[in-house]
Amino acid sequence: MGVLIFVVCIWVVKSATIDIDSVKAGVLKQVVKVDRDNVEAYRFLAAYYDRSHDFEKAAKFANQLVRIEPNEPKTWNDLGDEYANCGRYEEAIMAYNKAAQLDPNWPWPHICLAFTYKDLHRYNEAIEEVEQVIKLEPDVVGLKVVLADFYSQAGQYEKAVAALKQVVDAEPDSSQAYYKLGEVYLKMGNKNLALEQYKTLKSLDEDLASQLFELIYR
Repeated sequence: MGVLIFVVCIWVVKSATIDIDSVKAGVLKQVVKVDRDNVEAYRFLAAYYDRSHDFEKAAKFANQLVRIEPNEPKTWNDLGDEYANCGRYEEAIMAYNKAAQLDPNWPWPHICLAFTYKDLHRYNEAIEEVEQVIKLEPDVVGLKVVLADFYSQAGQYEKAVAALKQVVDAEPDSSQAYYKLGEVYLKMGNKNLALEQYKTLKSLDEDLASQLFELIYR
């Protein structure tokens, strides 16, 4: 009985939170009609509609934020996220590029650009963005797994293999890299090399090894 009461209390609290946020959003929409430069109000509204999956409204309020804070890279990047959520990819690319211009040493806009280009099957542009991130964050070895995946999707298999070999040289227990190597070798039609990756992978991650085995013999 005690557990049931606790669960009901949690549900009530969560329901109350949702209602409070909804009421707050309604109030703040009236506030910004009077105070058009209220940053905190627009920030709350953009986040509220993002959580509600009403991305068009979130983008509308994120746009007001960049009007008020035109030199803030995070504000532009957040706008790019909302545009991407709406499927307005060209506008997302514009916003991410603006964020990257405002802070050339911040890798996150380039990551967002890379995955946006990937979603559009513009793999060469995605590759350029990941390469830029690697220049900014050279010690993050896992980025080369992402780069290899993009090379593979672009049909640049030799480059994918080279990138993945750099990963396993730096991190010999990188199960993801061995799995990706097996995947790329299969795309290249080299089943024997794919099997070698499977054998190595078995001692690192049995689940991934099983997935690779199924790819090899499906």
